Amino acid sequence: GVKKIIFIFLALVIASTFGGCIKRIDCTLPEYPIEFTNGRFADPDNADDTYLSFEYNGRTYICYGTLNFFINGNDVGKCLGYYVQDGEKDENMRIFLLAGDEDENFLVRIHIGGIMDQPDFFRAIDTRYKDIEVPRCIRASETDRFWK
Repeated sequence: GVKKIIFIFLALVIASTFGGCIKRIDCTLPEYPIEFTNGRFADPDNADDTYLSFEYNGRTYICYGTLNFFINGNDVGKCLGYYVQDGEKDENMRIFLLAGDEDENFLVRIHIGGIMDQPDFFRAIDTRYKDIEVPRCIRASETDRFWK
């Protein structure tokens, strides 16, 4: 009886305390969404290493890593558009800016509506060999030699 009531009360207090800190990601497509068409980028130092890529604001982005722990609306900025792979538009595969990344060094691809899909983080190739801050929500890939 009493222990159960105390437990429920504490769970509600904790949920209401932290619930206000978690902001939902705004997945709304902009009025004129960008179509991020996939391409291939070959490492100039090793032409055998090719990466899925796309362009944004004159910069080429390739995959950099995966989710480190979790993300929410405090980590993700505005939605820019959606992904086009091999000519197929996928409006559920959205591309977003990251909050706090004023230089737009990273973009995140999130499959909206996909419960089990992990977001993918892309990094602008012109940041290679530069000491830039990697957002805490990103875990760098262990296998991509380009970023080593």
